[in-house]
Amino acid sequence: MDGAEAFFDLIRSYNTAIWPVHILTFVLGVTAVILALRKTRESDKIISGILAFLWLWSGVVFLVVFLGPWTLVLSGFALSGFGYLSGALFIIQGTIFLYFGVIRASMSFKFAGDSHAVIGAVLVIYAMAIYPIVGYATGHPFPGYPAFGTAACPVAIFTVGMLLWTNRRMPQFIPIIPMIWGLAGILAVVSIKVWADVGLFIAGILGFVILRRNAGMSAHEPRPVQ
Repeated sequence: MDGAEAFFDLIRSYNTAIWPVHILTFVLGVTAVILALRKTRESDKIISGILAFLWLWSGVVFLVVFLGPWTLVLSGFALSGFGYLSGALFIIQGTIFLYFGVIRASMSFKFAGDSHAVIGAVLVIYAMAIYPIVGYATGHPFPGYPAFGTAACPVAIFTVGMLLWTNRRMPQFIPIIPMIWGLAGILAVVSIKVWADVGLFIAGILGFVILRRNAGMSAHEPRPVQ
């Protein structure tokens, strides 16, 4: 299977098959945002757990099960196994969030209102609301377009936005896979015309901002939880 139309047909079949999981993942995304805005003692673990779930779902169900047999054709070259390799990366990232964010509790999220937080908010809104609007505007309304929480690209955009809300230093490798996937988003724009993934590519570039910002942060949370 190859070509842009084959990809969108696959997305339509995928979204139809898993409905109404999209409602659950959207609620989880909203929950993560609320917990970053109104922080509690358990919010960091819950947010990390939500991110872990979204990455594991995208890795296992979307990329491996549904997209695994699909062959990406880029400039005439067939890239078989793209879904399986991508799925492995998403499973690794989901496990990272689970271990470092939930088990070790070494991640902290808080909307601070600074420029990084505002950029993060733009990415979060883009992933959850603007991404499907772009799909509709370009002739691919739901269920024929990747949806937030159940597809890899909106999940990666959302994650970069949330990582811009971290308020203490985390292990420096945590943003690496989201950043790599974001930069690779240009392939989706060029090869299969997923125009909303222009935002994914921008998120990938912003991954460098996260790395630089994270390197200069304290390992301790700057403000106590009320």
